[in-house]
Amino acid sequence: MRRGSAGSHTGGMTSTQPARRFASAGVALAAALLLVSCGGSDDADDDSSASSDTTSSSSPSATASEAAGCTDVEALQSSVKTLADIEPLQDGLNALEAALADVKTSLAAAASSVAAELKPAVEQVQTQFAAVETATDGLTADTLREQAPAIGTALQGLATAMTSLATSVTKMCPES
Repeated sequence: MRRGSAGSHTGGMTSTQPARRFASAGVALAAALLLVSCGGSDDADDDSSASSDTTSSSSPSATASEAAGCTDVEALQSSVKTLADIEPLQDGLNALEAALADVKTSLAAAASSVAAELKPAVEQVQTQFAAVETATDGLTADTLREQAPAIGTALQGLATAMTSLATSVTKMCPES
């Protein structure tokens, strides 16, 4: 993926088609992330009694561990939002590569720190992110046009997985 350069893309109307495909997938992903970031405020009061029952019976280390998991999920959400905002034709393939690496790091941290209740949703995100990595494998400025549909589809799958994670996070991390 490092071979591509900003100046090697083709001109004309067809060069914007991959950007549009990425943009629509990015919009879907951004909408999912908006749900994640806004979802906890309305449910926080409803879940507070359930949360306090759970936390009062758990050990202090479990509570600290849950907080770390919530923090790691917030970092994952932020890195996925950054990925969704990348426009490869404008930002360059290096920006896309850096965003992918950031998501991979954040996803690994979240997977290792989340509570058992969040693990299935995080595993879905891992599966969908693996599809994004596969779709972007070997991406260059010359192959962007042909790989764009697969990348867009993979990003939409990631958006769906992030929406599922948002539902779980709202229940486990009311401040998120």
